[in-house]
Formats: sequence, C-alpha cells, structure tokens
Amino acid sequence: MKLRWSLLPAAAVVGTVAFSLLSSVGSRAGWSYLGGLLLVVGVFEFGAYNVRFATRYLPNLTLVVALLSYAMTVTALGLALAVSSPRVVDLVAAAIGIFVAVGVWVGTEILHSRVRSEHA
Repeated sequence: MKLRWSLLPAAAVVGTVAFSLLSSVGSRAGWSYLGGLLLVVGVFEFGAYNVRFATRYLPNLTLVVALLSYAMTVTALGLALAVSSPRVVDLVAAAIGIFVAVGVWVGTEILHSRVRSEHA
C-alpha cells in the first residue's frame, strides 16, 4: 500500500500544476482536477475502512456493508456532479482527476493482490 500513497500525492501535485498552467481556465481546472482526485480517494478509503471494520467485527454483514458503501459512493458522486456549476468546476479536469485516482487505486490493488490456487 506504500506505492499507492506515493503515487496519489505525486499525481495530485503534477496534475494540479499541469492543469493550472496548461488549461485555458487556469487554476479552476487545477482545483477541479484535485477535487475529483480527492473525491475518489475519500470515498474509496471510507469504503475500505467500512469493509475492514465489518470483516473484523461483523463478518456476516461484510457484503451488506460493501454494497452500502458502493451505494454511498454513487450517491456522493451524483451529488457532487449535480451541485457543481460549470462556472465553478471544470468538469473535464474533474473527470480526469477521478479517472487518475481510480486508475492508481485499482492498479495498486491489482499489484498487491496475489492469486492463490490449490493444486490437487
């Protein structure tokens, strides 16, 4: 998990600076990118915490907690997009921030997973 917490801050800094300097809307794009990235990190970390908690203390409800976390993720993203104004948020930059964070998160999960199979 150390790789994730090295890649995410690097992606945040590089992307925010790049969007702020290269976009025609300036710092609004940089902040939008950072907001999209932080939204995904917050939601994924919150969901992972919920699942770890349920696995430890309520093992029979782990799937229910995971599904509720997913529903909260969809709701949070929907609300964030619904209340965002194009005058305040650059939606393209925010979407790229979301995709970068999802890519880093899922990529590091795949790198750290190990497939175990029993051979008979």
